[in-house]
Amino acid sequence: MIRGLLELIGGLGLLLYGLRPVSEALQVLFGERLRRRVAEVGNGRRAEFDAGVVAGLITQSSSAAAVRIVSFVNAGLMSLTQAVGVLVGANLGATVPAWLLALQPGSLAIGILGAGASVHLLADRETVRFGGALTMGAGMLFVAIGWLTRAWHGLGPHTLPPWLLQPEAVGLTALLAAVLAAALVTAALQSATATIGIAIALAAAGDLSLGGATTMVIGANVGSCVAVLRAAAPATADARRAALVDTLLNVLAAVVLLLAIFPWLQTLAILPTDTAPDIAGPLHVAVTHTAFNILLAALAVPLLGPIRRLSEWMVGASDRERTALRYLRQSVVEAPSLAIEQARLEVLNMAAITIDALHLTRTLFADAHEPRVELRRSILDREKATDTIQHEVTTFLARVLTGTLSAAQIDECRALIRAADEIESVADYCERLANYRRRLIREGASLDDSGLRDLQSYLDRTTALFEDIIDRIRRNDSGWLDSVVTKGQYLSTEADALREANLQRLTAQRIAPTAGIFFNDMLVAMRRIRNHALNLAEAVLGKK
Repeated sequence: MIRGLLELIGGLGLLLYGLRPVSEALQVLFGERLRRRVAEVGNGRRAEFDAGVVAGLITQSSSAAAVRIVSFVNAGLMSLTQAVGVLVGANLGATVPAWLLALQPGSLAIGILGAGASVHLLADRETVRFGGALTMGAGMLFVAIGWLTRAWHGLGPHTLPPWLLQPEAVGLTALLAAVLAAALVTAALQSATATIGIAIALAAAGDLSLGGATTMVIGANVGSCVAVLRAAAPATADARRAALVDTLLNVLAAVVLLLAIFPWLQTLAILPTDTAPDIAGPLHVAVTHTAFNILLAALAVPLLGPIRRLSEWMVGASDRERTALRYLRQSVVEAPSLAIEQARLEVLNMAAITIDALHLTRTLFADAHEPRVELRRSILDREKATDTIQHEVTTFLARVLTGTLSAAQIDECRALIRAADEIESVADYCERLANYRRRLIREGASLDDSGLRDLQSYLDRTTALFEDIIDRIRRNDSGWLDSVVTKGQYLSTEADALREANLQRLTAQRIAPTAGIFFNDMLVAMRRIRNHALNLAEAVLGKK
């Protein structure tokens, strides 16, 4: 009895933990493929479905994939209609773990775990090392299922009530109660795969009937929606609608399968449970899990429009507006490839705000006499927005860096952190320029037409350099550092010439000393913008 309880606790813990190295290794090995698939969403329903399948395969969890998809809707990267196609694909992609768990390699499980661990610890090549981690995680899952199966054998079939193990023999109420119990277990464990693993272990022990396998699968799929709904609660209206559509589709598939459960059980009975229950039982669970999600996909095609409209009616318009932070969602931190892509988009969003601040600063310098208080306030608002984004990007990527990443992903995270810092510094100098101009007016000093034109022209060219760099980053160009460095050198030479011209105006007493000092301070600030723009280029291209 004691040994059975220990194996039960150990098997469940190892099952939950073993999913982590599998998912982490898949994300490192195939994360870039997922990133490309997500970027292609919008090219048609097939692209949406493919992106979902890849997301489900890599995360090894329909709920984890759904949470990430909802975060994309929240960030505006996917429409509600696109998200539904991706969600359906993710549910299908996440059926693979059930087939993996159903393999039941027996005594080979510990060997698979050991071989994978050895490769992971000893290999030098990154792909081989994470391939070992993937094998090690699979071995953990196999060992966990073995422990759970032995635990059920040791505890005996009377450990769990008949309405859970054989609900079809008890009645309709038992079927519904078994579904509810599996849903609650899934919500508590926050993993449908873990519930499926428990069902497979019960089936391998010969204690779970066909009806019990079916109800546990239905409950696992419905219970997985709880995590998605919870993650979407603070999100935008469309994100909450996407979570609701996912829930409605799962509930609808559950209702359809329950209504047809007896014909379905007759179909499952084709597999010879009497001759090989330890093989057929787990296969029943895997087949039912896959069939459930195929049914969900089949229902989504004709009912997408009505279900989407129902979700829009149930979740009305929201007053929750996106702040300056548009793309980052903490729910994707554990998916490095997606997290890095969201951080990259957020940095580009930050750059767009900074470019806007630069243009407003140029407008502020259109004349040297009007206070233009509202325009200055707009520049300061954008600087505050970049402060917020830089802090959030740095915090977000610091969390991502604590996970399992490839060397390339680590370099990209560090480059994005530095890029955010350089962009925020550019916005800081926009604020400084606006403050210099306000002080110039308050002190009753003014620039002559020649000095004002010099500053306007230099700011125009500096802004053009910054915009050119951001455009190349957005297009993922390469090999462009030399050209922007050359432009930066021209700007440095021009700044020296403008400073000399300002000294000549002061010497000739064409401007007041106060105006000359402010001219020099403003020129230094603009030159700092040029420096930070070049630092940004070097950071993104990995030169420093």
